[in-house]
Amino acid sequence: MILLDDLLIQEQVLTATFACDLQRCKGACCTLSGGAGAPLLENEVKPLQLAVQAALPYLGERSTQWLAENDPVEGHVGERSVACLDDADCIFVYYDKDVAKCAIEKAFHNGESDFRKPLSCHLFPIRIADFGGPYLHYEKIEECEPGRELGARLGIPMVEALKDSLIRAFGEKAYARMLAVSRGEDEGDE
Repeated sequence: MILLDDLLIQEQVLTATFACDLQRCKGACCTLSGGAGAPLLENEVKPLQLAVQAALPYLGERSTQWLAENDPVEGHVGERSVACLDDADCIFVYYDKDVAKCAIEKAFHNGESDFRKPLSCHLFPIRIADFGGPYLHYEKIEECEPGRELGARLGIPMVEALKDSLIRAFGEKAYARMLAVSRGEDEGDE
């Protein structure tokens, strides 16, 4: 474990290589079976709900019909998640050929929404747990093997591949320290 200011970070987060390879994984992180969808922070609930209208034009009929009758947010305060269809596909998944993609993020990139997507999705495969403060850990799943292979082949550290999401979550200063530790230029806090 490495402590950077108030962040406790699993060493693998700072040492692993990774580069998402959508053509090989097919967006598997958006379609994982298991019941609950992407975890949501409480401050993401309302922005996600407001982003539904912008996402609708990119969604298939089944998701559109489901969203017409249901809230995309499930769970109770402190345990919120995005709804899924058939305990697998995120309700906001659309398919570009055979690759699962996020309709909320598409609307964001097209300037139609201010909400990019849940932070848990943006950071994946890094997850945030709470042990009296944020704890970043690497969720190493089989479906991301293509991303590990591509990252290793190209020599891309995970912290560089996830730069935008790490800055979104923790700010420029914290990101700069993570990057410095990953490059061996900073050893973290004692």
